Amino acid sequence: MVLHEMFRLANDPLTPPDVLADLASSEHEEVRASVAANPSSSQKTLLALVGDSSCHVIDNLMENKNKLSCDLKVSSCKNIVLTLAEVEDAEFILSLRHNGKLNRYVSQVSPDLDVQKEWLISYKKREAIRAEFYFIIRDLNNNPLGTVRLYDFQSGSFCWGSWMVAPDSPRKTAIESALSVYEFAFYTLGFKRSHFDVRNNNQKVIDFHKRMGAEETHSNELDTFFIYKKETYKNTRDKYLSFLNS
Repeated sequence: MVLHEMFRLANDPLTPPDVLADLASSEHEEVRASVAANPSSSQKTLLALVGDSSCHVIDNLMENKNKLSCDLKVSSCKNIVLTLAEVEDAEFILSLRHNGKLNRYVSQVSPDLDVQKEWLISYKKREAIRAEFYFIIRDLNNNPLGTVRLYDFQSGSFCWGSWMVAPDSPRKTAIESALSVYEFAFYTLGFKRSHFDVRNNNQKVIDFHKRMGAEETHSNELDTFFIYKKETYKNTRDKYLSFLNS
């Protein structure tokens, strides 16, 4: 298909969703940007463009707010699912943020429940334009086990954090939640790498990321900074197949 025809189809709201899904992987930036703006693009197609490195694609995606469902779930692993955080989760989130076993390495937050609810209301606006995803980690019976957040999307890279797992959660919860983040970010959102930082004295988490293959880039007096490439995850993914559904 010639570029002119691809561009016409990508812009046409009458183009079938399956055709738009194929066009979303075009090597041509202008075609992908048009798909991002097309109101007929499916949720799956729009999510696949979140990790695009083109600023034009991302700008159009931010303007196209349709088809992001609060029912979005990440079900990559055998024992947990990630569900989008709602205002009703404020009390659970606060219980984690003020748990003395968990909050040594995270920023402090107000203990006021209303303040947490206001933050979640603000977050839902960022979620609506696919600029951030804040998940509750749940077991298969829908019991909350923890939180994890994807944010700071830039040039094909994402940051993740707010990673807290309740102390009484099953042992596999931590590894499965991390795998779920990478499965979602790399294979659903289309990111090519991750960037993140860990407190220097949080050696357990630093060791975990290094075992996964993350590359340390630099550090300061407070944090150690990492990047983690999709290619690296693909090469190490086989080690964790026993945790994954596929």
